[in-house]
Amino acid sequence: MPDIQEPPSVQTGTLSRQRSSVPASRWWPAALFLTSALCLVVRLIDLDGKSVFADEMSSFTFARMNWTAFWRVVTSSEANMALYYVLLRFWIRIGDSVWFIRFLSVILALATVPVIYDIGTKLFSRYTGLLAALLFSLNVYHISYSQAARGYTLAVLLVSLSCLYFVKSIESLDTRISAAYVTSSTAALYSHFFAGFVLLAQFVSLFFLRSRVATIRQLRLMVVIAVLGSPLLVFAAIHKTGPLAWVQPPSGKDVYHFLTYLTGSGLKFGICLFALVVVGREWWQRTVASDPKQNSTWPFVFLTLWFVLPLGIALALSHWKPVFSPRFLMISLPAFLLLTSQGLLAIGPRWPRRLVVLILLVSLATALPSYYRRPGFEDWNAVNNFLAQKVQANDTIFVDPAYRDVFEFTYHHSGRTLPTRKVIIDLGLKTDDGERSDRIWIISCHPTHTAQDPIPPLPEQYVPGPTTKFPGIEVLQYVKSAG
Repeated sequence: MPDIQEPPSVQTGTLSRQRSSVPASRWWPAALFLTSALCLVVRLIDLDGKSVFADEMSSFTFARMNWTAFWRVVTSSEANMALYYVLLRFWIRIGDSVWFIRFLSVILALATVPVIYDIGTKLFSRYTGLLAALLFSLNVYHISYSQAARGYTLAVLLVSLSCLYFVKSIESLDTRISAAYVTSSTAALYSHFFAGFVLLAQFVSLFFLRSRVATIRQLRLMVVIAVLGSPLLVFAAIHKTGPLAWVQPPSGKDVYHFLTYLTGSGLKFGICLFALVVVGREWWQRTVASDPKQNSTWPFVFLTLWFVLPLGIALALSHWKPVFSPRFLMISLPAFLLLTSQGLLAIGPRWPRRLVVLILLVSLATALPSYYRRPGFEDWNAVNNFLAQKVQANDTIFVDPAYRDVFEFTYHHSGRTLPTRKVIIDLGLKTDDGERSDRIWIISCHPTHTAQDPIPPLPEQYVPGPTTKFPGIEVLQYVKSAG
């Protein structure tokens, strides 16, 4: 593997790239094409195999509403991901199968590959950009949400575009680049609120940029973005953290799990941590050796802020109100992969470097089969099979109304018929609702087993039976006592 290229430096207010020692060839487009093809293939495998889960069902519901009802929902409670819901409304007019609806997320993931490559190329080298794109393509965490009808892949794409045009606008006075930066950044805000943390990271990074002209120009563009995103600030001021009431307070274990989602567990986790140590060493060496008038270390500062700042803010806010959720922080994945890739490519001699990279890529690829075998976030298919086998004609099933749509949707698509007609979509139950039933089944989704869990009051003659656990779901059984 050829030597690592020097990162861009700032001279007279613009980023001036050193000439690559590797002549331009068809190898780079071909390599990027193959990486994109890999990204597409691994996300298309068993695309509709996992159960539809409750959040996906919400996406389906919002996309099918009339515009009046949709506008009411978005402005009252669901402003987050609003842009994705709008796109999905047009997408389902082409096709509304589960496979096709999820395919929109796959396309958005595919579009992110060349963006990550371009960021890596602008900040470091083509090798860094290509390796980061390859790691992104094989990242199981991103694959899992690329196979879901949610807006996280859109947020990652738009945040990446925002950062790409942020870097480009620093070195260029082209109004088209500035317009692209403002557009992508504003769209990112409307795709997910946490995109604002990445824009904040861009803002902070400007103070490490030794170019007064570029800094002032970027600050002006950020003011425009703030004005365009102001309706979201109004929404947040009115609703505060109400839409995030389901988020639990984070622990150290949650942070560790988030890091393993970015890297993979076991050997993959160790290699990525080692790569971060190496990139930290390279950062320090360039800090000591670089010309004070240049910004050869700015790419490290920028990517570190992009990775660390959203995580730090989420943890800090969670001391007041829990907002930490690993999937919200997927917006930091490209920065982490770019830093990791630069660290891997900075490993000493050529052959050890190649060996470590190969081991990491093989480890990521061999982890994919286990992902495909795992059930989805909520295994409603398994719940359907269980109920079809266990429920009898004189039993009663209680379902939280928040999960009514996904419960009915999965049964409708499975082609099964429940052996009982006593399905009550409510958890504020009347005592006589189940009195004539031999057994009562309560479907509890994402249970926390706290005093606030919505377990309905039951007639005294019912005693707890066995609880059957599925991914994201528990089925509680109550049996009428003989007495």
